[in-house]
Amino acid sequence: MQLIGYAGPQLDVSAVPGLGGLLSWTESTVRQTARRAIALAALIDRVGSTLDDVAELRRAAEIIAASLSELGESAAGIDRNAAEIAEEIAGLSTAAQGIDTHAEKLAAGIDELVAILPTLQRLTEIVDPLENTAVRLGRFVDRLPGGRRPKLPQDAVEASRA
Repeated sequence: MQLIGYAGPQLDVSAVPGLGGLLSWTESTVRQTARRAIALAALIDRVGSTLDDVAELRRAAEIIAASLSELGESAAGIDRNAAEIAEEIAGLSTAAQGIDTHAEKLAAGIDELVAILPTLQRLTEIVDPLENTAVRLGRFVDRLPGGRRPKLPQDAVEASRA
């Protein structure tokens, strides 16, 4: 190092016995210590980064724990509703069986009705012409001495039609 107007003394290290080895050892020790200090600084930097990552993982774990808690509550609600749904399905199954039974009975009744329809139609064809005859016969009976029936409201309606 040189200052303005001053020059440091020049030393011959080789002239002092053991000083060169000492300086060499000191230099290598200083270099090794400097490398270790740099490695330590890098390690401290990585530790800081790792701590940040750990903090982030902790926050994520808290969020996951909260979500699991909510999922547990939802699962409990689903379990409660599943029992009610199962009861409803059982009721619907019973109702469907009842509907099947009634449908079978109804089908049998419809088959019977279909079987009777031709007979009923034929009976209607026979009775329709007899209706006028029955009305005339009723008027005839009414004219017989002592054969008059008491007037009912239905008879009054029929008399007004005639």
